[in-house]
Order: sequence, then structure tokens, then C-alpha cells
Amino acid sequence: MKNSLFLLLFLFSASVAFAQNQDPSSKRILGNWHSKTNRSIKWTFTPDGKVYNYNNDKMSVMYKYTISHICQNFSDDTAEFITLRDKDGNEFCFKINGINENKNGILSLTNLSNMQQLTFANDASLKNAQ
Repeated sequence: MKNSLFLLLFLFSASVAFAQNQDPSSKRILGNWHSKTNRSIKWTFTPDGKVYNYNNDKMSVMYKYTISHICQNFSDDTAEFITLRDKDGNEFCFKINGINENKNGILSLTNLSNMQQLTFANDASLKNAQ
């Protein structure tokens, strides 16, 4: 009985410790992400909640972003969404499929307005591929 209790306590504390070691999406998304289909497109996420979109190294637009379980009419306790808000208050919703999972250097999103899949690579994964 003592061994079972110890094992249960150990498994619980190990899972809590593991969960605390994983960075939240709001940290993992920070930095430069280059489109896998068009390398001239780059999104840069900053810690102050802004994302800058570049085309050929020229900034084209800046959005404020939030990450949550809700975006417009979409809601899911097991999924995360990113909401981009432009200066006019227009909102654009994306479902987060993955952010640098297992340090693979990939940001995968689904644009919820047209269900288009977007895939980006971060700076580190681009350097490793060269």
C-alpha cells in the first residue's frame, strides 16, 4: 500500500513538474517566423503583444495579438486561437495547430476565415537547414 501511494505521489509530482517546464504558447511564439511557401513573408511576434508582417524585409502591417481559447465565434477549451487585431479594430482568427513542438521550429496555423493552412519556420530552424 505504501508503495502504491508513493508511486501515485511520484507520478503526480512528475507530471506537475513537467507541465511547469513547458513554455506557454505566448512565449514559444515570440520571434521571427518565415512562411514556408513564400520566404519573403515574415511575421515577427514581440513580447508586448504585437506582430509585424514583413514582405521582402519591408513592414507591411502591424497587428495586436492575443492567444486564448476563444476567437470570435470559435471556442474550444482544448485548443488555442490567436486573434490578430488591426488598427481599425478588424479581427482575424487563427487556430494554433502547433508552435515549435518538440523544438521542430515550425509554427502551424489555420486561418479560420477560409480554413487555409499556414506554416512558418523560425530563424533557428532556417539556419539549421542551411
